[in-house]
Amino acid sequence: MKSSSLPMFHAWFLTTILVSGLAQSTSLYTDPRDVPMKEYDFIVVGAGTAGNVIATRLSEDPTKSVLVIETGIDDTDVLPVHVPFFGFNNEGSIVDWNFTTVPQKELNNRTISVPRGFVLGGSSSINLMIWTRGSRDLWDHYAKVTGDSSWSWDALEKYWDNASTYLDSTISTLVPPTSNPAIPPTPRSDPTLSNGNGPVLVTRPNFPTELDDKVINASMLLQQKNPHSRFKDTVDMNTGGSIGFGYNKETTGHGERSSSATAYLHPALNSQRRNLNVLIQTRAMRLLQSTNTPSNSTTSNDHSSVPHFNQVEVAQSIDGLWVSAGLRFKFSARSEIILCSGAIGTPQLLLLSGVGPKDELKELGIDVVADRPAVGKNLCDHPMLLTMYNVNSNQTFDDLTRNPALQEPLLEQWQSNRTGLFPNTPSSVLGFMRLPDDQLKGVQDSASGPHAPHLEMLFADGFLPLTEPLPANGHFITVLNAIVAPKSVGSLILASAHGGMFTHPFIDYNIYADPFDIQAMLQAINDTETFLSTAPWTRDNFIISVAGRNSTSIGTKEEKLAFMKDNTITVFHPIGTARMGSKEEDVTDSRLLVQGLKGVRVVDASVFPTLPECHPQAVVYTLAERAADIIKENHRML
Repeated sequence: MKSSSLPMFHAWFLTTILVSGLAQSTSLYTDPRDVPMKEYDFIVVGAGTAGNVIATRLSEDPTKSVLVIETGIDDTDVLPVHVPFFGFNNEGSIVDWNFTTVPQKELNNRTISVPRGFVLGGSSSINLMIWTRGSRDLWDHYAKVTGDSSWSWDALEKYWDNASTYLDSTISTLVPPTSNPAIPPTPRSDPTLSNGNGPVLVTRPNFPTELDDKVINASMLLQQKNPHSRFKDTVDMNTGGSIGFGYNKETTGHGERSSSATAYLHPALNSQRRNLNVLIQTRAMRLLQSTNTPSNSTTSNDHSSVPHFNQVEVAQSIDGLWVSAGLRFKFSARSEIILCSGAIGTPQLLLLSGVGPKDELKELGIDVVADRPAVGKNLCDHPMLLTMYNVNSNQTFDDLTRNPALQEPLLEQWQSNRTGLFPNTPSSVLGFMRLPDDQLKGVQDSASGPHAPHLEMLFADGFLPLTEPLPANGHFITVLNAIVAPKSVGSLILASAHGGMFTHPFIDYNIYADPFDIQAMLQAINDTETFLSTAPWTRDNFIISVAGRNSTSIGTKEEKLAFMKDNTITVFHPIGTARMGSKEEDVTDSRLLVQGLKGVRVVDASVFPTLPECHPQAVVYTLAERAADIIKENHRML
């Protein structure tokens, strides 16, 4: 059975129009026939987290023309995209691709949702806005795997600054109240190292919740009892060592979501940048070769025998016919086609274009252009377990979820001055942890290094109805446990050649296939019980019980294993299906070019060789900023 994602708020919110001040640009098209040119210097496929960075940065050179092709809709008037607190409302809505996995064997053959942004901004428009850069070890590992030191932590510092700017928020620099006098106050100011001067706006949480102090005080108390505690307190997890508990940084600014669409694309379009055109509500169906090889093409695979793709075929309906025209349409790229469709869309488009495992392609009747066995392989995501607890509180957002009348004044407040609860994301505090040392003896560490975590713990002050509906009565909190360094990997394969990008592929995360991940999640459950047994949580009997049970514990090991199988989903962070590396079998090289092809580059999460031990949107922005410079270097651009 597919895990249901029930809306946190009533459906009328999904159709409410946002007056955002973003007028639709004259360079934003919904019909391919209206696009002013048929040939561009660069074609970017996907206006998501990375694609909008690439399109904006390349079009800074007025001598180069850029076309962006996006399947989804304009984000401008979609309210749940812009209100931070509505983050969970986007799953299963009109701005979601609505992918699902194949039945997952270790999850009692459940299928689970694979939310991906079907809108300008891509998944940066529908995610939970958490901003984590990963550890120094992660980036140094990528440098090692690719054999390219330009991907190291030290080399990438300027690209973090290029991507984001930190804005102080109403509570970001406050000292959290400490009810335990044994815990000394700690300043929560942000080191300047993790600030920047780029277009994505980043803040601390914009509104306090009752869980903030409990999480921070619990980690401080545990660390005070044991200086070597795995529950460390941290002020900023974006300075190279990402382990610790503290406030989120989130991609919100001035009370609204800051996405790649609002930060990069719309400002570029609204500045009347004539060399940038965006075509939406149109699917790139496949890449095509041409006998005309552009003289200015600069790639690492510049051999006459190598297939050269320089056209993108698009369609707006499953049979390839326009609503009022009659044929598919083709756009040409003089320099490059840059795939930014994410870990699901990019491999699917490559496979449909004849680039992938030859046996799989032949079985579907697709002509093999390049035998690249790793396309669609190495797929993985962060397994996530939701545990809801009955709590002794009436401050949770459960009553708000149940009652539209309570939501209306908060929405009016947000629309009026961007204040109140709605500028906040559903989760304000989190923690990253390493596994105990004894669990790592005799096994290869799945994390990038000693500064990289294995586990994550997030907290929401209410019942998150991602796996089951909100009960009619009661107040709850949700603890989300994620394995951020899992060992299980899966794959993406085409379901059919018919229908092209209109037919969803088979997505298999292969969750819990590796026993290491099962033990890691068991440890995460035990860690949660330890964390919630501290004074900040037990005072005033705040935690009553696990929802639906008579105890604050899930139970025995066997009961915990059963609970995991019934309640695990993912954090919606798929990566790896066009992995980069220095080996011949890797799909992309360190310059992000598809090996064995000319004219095609990949810039999105599909190139990550291993799963970032963090929320990956900041990692993707950094990748895209670096990739833009690589492309400019290759083509001697301004």
